[in-house]
Amino acid sequence: MVTRALAIACAVAACQGKTHAEDAAPAPPPRDAPNVGFGKRDAVTDTGSDDAAQPRGTPDEPTDTQDPGKVIAELAAIPAWQTVVDRAQLLARRKQHGVAYGKIGPPIMMTAPVLEPSPDAGVHVDAGLVPSPYTWLVDDTEGNGCLGIRVKLPAKAPKEGDRVALGGAWELDDSRTWYWKVDTVTALPPAPPSGLKDKPAPPGHVIAEGYYPPGVKKISLAKDNDVVYFQVVGLPPAVDGDGWPVADELGNPVVALLNLPGERPSYGGLDMRAPDERWTLKRAQTYWVRIGVVHKHGPDKPAVMNARTPPVWVR
Repeated sequence: MVTRALAIACAVAACQGKTHAEDAAPAPPPRDAPNVGFGKRDAVTDTGSDDAAQPRGTPDEPTDTQDPGKVIAELAAIPAWQTVVDRAQLLARRKQHGVAYGKIGPPIMMTAPVLEPSPDAGVHVDAGLVPSPYTWLVDDTEGNGCLGIRVKLPAKAPKEGDRVALGGAWELDDSRTWYWKVDTVTALPPAPPSGLKDKPAPPGHVIAEGYYPPGVKKISLAKDNDVVYFQVVGLPPAVDGDGWPVADELGNPVVALLNLPGERPSYGGLDMRAPDERWTLKRAQTYWVRIGVVHKHGPDKPAVMNARTPPVWVR
């Protein structure tokens, strides 16, 4: 009897333990429940705030993780210099509109107005330079800094060095100077590196003077991405994109047709570039540039080259 009572007591205890264990275990999900929440990849951490639900990386507040190309495509923006090439399709007087992107450069300087006549009759007084109403928007896709457009920024303007997309259109001021009248400003993520080791040039089509850089070659020996020197041996290009006829020196046959930064034809031939938006090279003067790919078209035809940097005049 005692043995039987002990056996019954043990069996009851075992059943009670099993019942408590089943009550503590979570119920299995139904068969038609979605398979979510399992594994580290799908885990969600409770931060205790609503910040995790807020969108990040909007165009107005870019982050380093944004894809610059995606943001630019969403804005339908084009590089700053392309707005010069396409100026005939981006005129404010025709109610046209576009978005130019690039990097904010320095303010454009102008001669300070002389408020009072000179005390010395016949003596010119140099009033110096002061910032104009315009700022450079530098094209950061080509030219290594030399291609820029005049922009008129709003009162709350981005700072120099910021990469932005500026909505607007082309206007002429009282002095018949083209400028991009800005109506919207959108911040952009940083530009990808250009791969150029050359020091960036200041914006504008002013040709600097300098010396031969290390590793420079005659243009007749040029290979892809070389630094080359040359002289113009023919007439300037009749249309942007035709190329400058160049050789090692005046008197030699043409070895290449060289396009300088920004030189390409306008769509439909409607070219509205101003004189200070074009390069001016002279015959019998030596210049150097860094080129891109050398396009050869046969042993008896000049190669075609595109300069990646602005020309530098070698005295």
